[in-house]
Amino acid sequence: MPIRRTTIRRLYREAIRQYFGSGDKNIDRDLENSLKKDVHIAGQGPGQWVSEEGVLEIYCESGIPNASDIHDTPYGTVWNSEKWFEIDDWVNLALEGMGHSERVHYEPFNGAVVGVYWL
Repeated sequence: MPIRRTTIRRLYREAIRQYFGSGDKNIDRDLENSLKKDVHIAGQGPGQWVSEEGVLEIYCESGIPNASDIHDTPYGTVWNSEKWFEIDDWVNLALEGMGHSERVHYEPFNGAVVGVYWL
């Protein structure tokens, strides 16, 4: 049985929370709100940036970090793309653990939208 896109959406929400969240409800408030309203099944997002052949359309304007930002910190440079690669790995490992052979990957569509597609 093929994997449902709603399952992949749930897995991406969990992974984004894991990799971008702090675990503090007050600090993560914007992220949590965005996870509820900004992660759409492809073809159903308000901007329809990702066609129905894709899997998800994720908006990165109000809490979810986009995939193209680079941050200089006192501890070194941080690329959001590295965390998005880790998110893909986490989701694909979960899919494998569920017995599914399908794999997905992210692609930044622009500075405000990330698309998720089948491999």
